[in-house]
Amino acid sequence: MSDTMDNFIGLSAVLTGFASSILAPSLDPVNIKAEYLPFFTAKVAAESGNPQLVDSIFAKYAALAAQHLSAQQIGTAMLDPANGADFVLACRKLIFMWYSGAWPTLIPASASAPASTVSDLISAKSYTCGLAWQVMQSHPMGDSNYRYGYWNSQPPALNDYTGQKGA
Repeated sequence: MSDTMDNFIGLSAVLTGFASSILAPSLDPVNIKAEYLPFFTAKVAAESGNPQLVDSIFAKYAALAAQHLSAQQIGTAMLDPANGADFVLACRKLIFMWYSGAWPTLIPASASAPASTVSDLISAKSYTCGLAWQVMQSHPMGDSNYRYGYWNSQPPALNDYTGQKGA
């Protein structure tokens, strides 16, 4: 993988709580990361008006990771409001993207309606790869890697899905 992809996966692992090996397995026929990285980069640049924001996010992550901080410490530092609103919002949208397979759009409040968030599905593949399904120990309707009758047995432990010990 490239340094950019390594930083994208490392940051994504820290922010989502999933192991890098789950987000980017060595044998990866789906390769959702290759769809997410350019999408994330383009959306953040367009929405923030700052084409270097993603580079800044990855540089900060790389600097924190080089200090051998814990995932929790890195995540806390990445979501620190002192980084700036656009920086933190981009990180939060990254989390949303991995969990839902969609990109959120924030709609500010108006005189007649409260603030809200809508999301646009990135692709059919992103929908089926959303981490929310793994957290629920489930699968999207109409798409399953499980054998017929799997529901007759207890699901594996959550850490089998997230790759994190003790989850």
